[in-house]
Amino acid sequence: MKRGLFLLLLLCTALMLGGCGSQEEKLITFSDTGVKSDLIGVSIDGTTLTIKQSGTYTVTGTCAEGNIVIDAPEGKSIELILSNLNLTSSKTAPILVKSGSLIVITIKEKTQNIITDNHKYTETVEQGDQSAESLLTEIPDAAISSKSPLLIRANGDGKLVVNANSYNGIASSDTLTIEGGVINVSAKNHGLRGKDYVLISGGVITVKAGEDGIKSTNTERAALGYINFKGGVINIQAGDEAIYAPRSVNFSGSTVTVKSKNIGVKVGTKSSADEAWTGGTINFLAGTIDITSSDDAIISEKQTKQDSALITVNGKVLE
Repeated sequence: MKRGLFLLLLLCTALMLGGCGSQEEKLITFSDTGVKSDLIGVSIDGTTLTIKQSGTYTVTGTCAEGNIVIDAPEGKSIELILSNLNLTSSKTAPILVKSGSLIVITIKEKTQNIITDNHKYTETVEQGDQSAESLLTEIPDAAISSKSPLLIRANGDGKLVVNANSYNGIASSDTLTIEGGVINVSAKNHGLRGKDYVLISGGVITVKAGEDGIKSTNTERAALGYINFKGGVINIQAGDEAIYAPRSVNFSGSTVTVKSKNIGVKVGTKSSADEAWTGGTINFLAGTIDITSSDDAIISEKQTKQDSALITVNGKVLE
């Protein structure tokens, strides 16, 4: 009896969503004329929805000019369930996370959700990741933009389409984890970005980016700034680097296809003294990796390869 109670409490703790099984679904409906919800813990201003309390919220409907703001108290988490949501914004990010210990976006099964960003960013944001991050609260840098750890997952075959017509597709200035779903990201700049790390363990993910496809950017802490591909099927088309991280890129079970107009996979940091790329490791541990690039396919100081990894570079198998 005590063991069963312990496991139940452990499950509830792992969910980190302020509820445990009996929590009721909180439904919110978007339309062009406004947002419909009578829930405590949310505020509505025209077609802008702000969520301020931890819990699970299901959003649905279509709105040509609206957005969701998540502003959870410190130490609290929120799950946002997308259920046939079609949300567009030309003023800010359609989904903007200002605070929260963990934000979970769940794609409901048998639904298609479309997030479209038409916001015109300032020149300051376009100067780079550091400038964009300092202005993230007021001027987000992605169609789905988060200052908190962000986890994206799906129930069954739920689909998420992100059209980032202005800048990045999905970006977190903390961590970005994807566990499942059919996710298609089209971005003017970068496709997927997690500052501390990007972890992909499932799903069918397609990224088409004008600049970098998938990247991590943390160079301040040695334990961070990496990308892990643990599962799923990932297809990347990039105008610049398809995959970039300053510390490491680890392939351990995914099927990854890369097509880049510049570099396929790059790891390391640039030395100010000689402008050379130094440091960083690429670990080919398992999975299937197919890289096609117009420049160098792989750049890193160190590479490791195990027999369980099948790597093809510009049509030739890498031994």
